[in-house]
Amino acid sequence: MPSNKRIAFVANTSWSIYRFRLYLIEKLLDSGFSVYILAPRDNYTSRFENLSGLTYMELKHFRGKNISPIQDFLLHRELLRHYHNIHPSLIFHYTIKANIYGALAASRLGIPSVGVITGLGYTFSKKGTLRRIVSMLYKRALRKSMEVWFLNEDDRDLFVTEKLVQASKAFLLPGEGVDPEVFSPAPFELRQKDIVFLYVGRMIRNKGIPEFVQAARLLQQQGLPIKCQLLGFFDESPATVSREEVEDWHHRHFITYLGHTDKVADFIRQADCVVLPSYYREGIPLSLLEGASMCKALIAADTSGCRTIIQEGVNGYLCREKDPADLARKMEMYYHLSAEDKKKMGMEGRKKVLENFTNQRITRIYLEKISLLQASPTN
Repeated sequence: MPSNKRIAFVANTSWSIYRFRLYLIEKLLDSGFSVYILAPRDNYTSRFENLSGLTYMELKHFRGKNISPIQDFLLHRELLRHYHNIHPSLIFHYTIKANIYGALAASRLGIPSVGVITGLGYTFSKKGTLRRIVSMLYKRALRKSMEVWFLNEDDRDLFVTEKLVQASKAFLLPGEGVDPEVFSPAPFELRQKDIVFLYVGRMIRNKGIPEFVQAARLLQQQGLPIKCQLLGFFDESPATVSREEVEDWHHRHFITYLGHTDKVADFIRQADCVVLPSYYREGIPLSLLEGASMCKALIAADTSGCRTIIQEGVNGYLCREKDPADLARKMEMYYHLSAEDKKKMGMEGRKKVLENFTNQRITRIYLEKISLLQASPTN
């Protein structure tokens, strides 16, 4: 029999566990839970695998960025083996393959699971064969989950409308959560020099990096004293931006590439505005939440996850997708705001985070839902 204090988390990278959910896992451990993390080994695994009460289990057949029926079958078998050995009372699955093959494996063993749709990614950014295949697999697998959680209303409504999940199973989780103490308000400065626009995220095209670079060029041609910066690592996604391309932009002074760091707050603190012109089908972008928490204005594409955070003209601006000229206009609008209006915009963002998106709130929701799901008659 499974222990009610045994919870498993399954994801496509150890990095995502560390970046988005470590605070939650530490709270569960403090509350007496035994936590199992199943993910491929990467540079971040060692940062949590030795936590007391936590057991890390390496997934050797998880190929998150590749389509391979053989590897996916091996992943399914691998998950079956691990689930049989640990037999947790509840499993949380994140990302497409974990949601699909993990839910099917858990169902075969009679273990309750929750699917968490953290965003739809490039698979759902346009119609096509891949989207049809993934939708079919989602529909089959998610009916096995006790609940399916979404980070924004648009994603939830799409899955319900396309009958990929029953409306009664769909639950809206307000983001991954941000620590308002780590991402605390940065002192507002009336800059005498350049206004700094900062992108934080993976180096992939669908997050609007080429559009951000083109917008920077347009504003530089107008002679506006601005700096545009990129902060993040190079991804293995099919839509990745090459290191050579970024270095070329850097050397031509269109943008400044800052590299990759875990101390994101240090760089946000030095910026004026956080920019994310993504058409990637984000869930709720953590970079925008972190920027808002530090009283920074936001500019992002008018897409589902970004709309959840940004109220036009209040804590930032929304621009059209794939439109560098419109992005440049919104950046120019921010540039020409008075110092008082810039400060007010940042404060409104902080207020929104404190009301809706703190990690304390997300942790409380998880703990309440775990208690309810474990008490469910179907468990």
